[in-house]
Amino acid sequence: MALLTLADSELRGYGTDGTNTLSEPQITLVLRALQAVCSRLDFNLEVPFRNFSGFRSYWMRKGASGHEGWQARRDLVDELFGEAFGKLEILERQPRGPRLDESVLAGLTDPAAIQDHLNRLQRAVNDDLALAIGSAKELIESTAKTVLIERGMEMDERTDLPVLVKEAQQALGLHPSSATLGPDGTEAVRKILGGVLSIAIGVAELRNRGYGTGHGGAGARAGLSKRHAHLAVNAAITWCQLMLDTLIDPTVPWRSS
Repeated sequence: MALLTLADSELRGYGTDGTNTLSEPQITLVLRALQAVCSRLDFNLEVPFRNFSGFRSYWMRKGASGHEGWQARRDLVDELFGEAFGKLEILERQPRGPRLDESVLAGLTDPAAIQDHLNRLQRAVNDDLALAIGSAKELIESTAKTVLIERGMEMDERTDLPVLVKEAQQALGLHPSSATLGPDGTEAVRKILGGVLSIAIGVAELRNRGYGTGHGGAGARAGLSKRHAHLAVNAAITWCQLMLDTLIDPTVPWRSS
């Protein structure tokens, strides 16, 4: 939005009262950066010129020359950027990247580590796929450790993630083998709990096979695409949301047991 506002203001200034402050190379960089960012946000912003000189040629072709053409040149800028402003305003109102409910984070004694991983995931999920997968594994690990700490249980920092995940689920009565009353003890929920246990471990295995950051690889991560990062991140969010929801819920079976 800041790039779009800058480009809009500079082109209006150049086309009307000469109040633009950027140079030709600078407006070229602004327009290139703006189009690149819009592309990463999955919409294509077409700007049929590269700089101020190109904008002048453009408005001349459109019949917006001379002193009488000031409003026409403003209208041309509106045509170029009006739709983009609308799309960005919609995106600004939407959640940005993977998130956990604020209520579960507020219920923790110290949510700093989890929030740090979430921030990294939001920055990486579409641009740095290996970092997204590595951070998804770290989010699961930090969440499991947080659960054990909040439950007052002993924890060995050297414990492998599969064991850590299992211990955390057991601590909350969420392991498939747990004898739990109510919906959590049904065969249907047990199947789901077994599934989330598997996906948490799967995220760690994907990272350990060299597709995520945290281990130095010897070659390129062949075949890795955005869908794999989304898979790992969404799997991690699903597991962590379940764990933290159960941790802070005052009515869950583990509290009475």
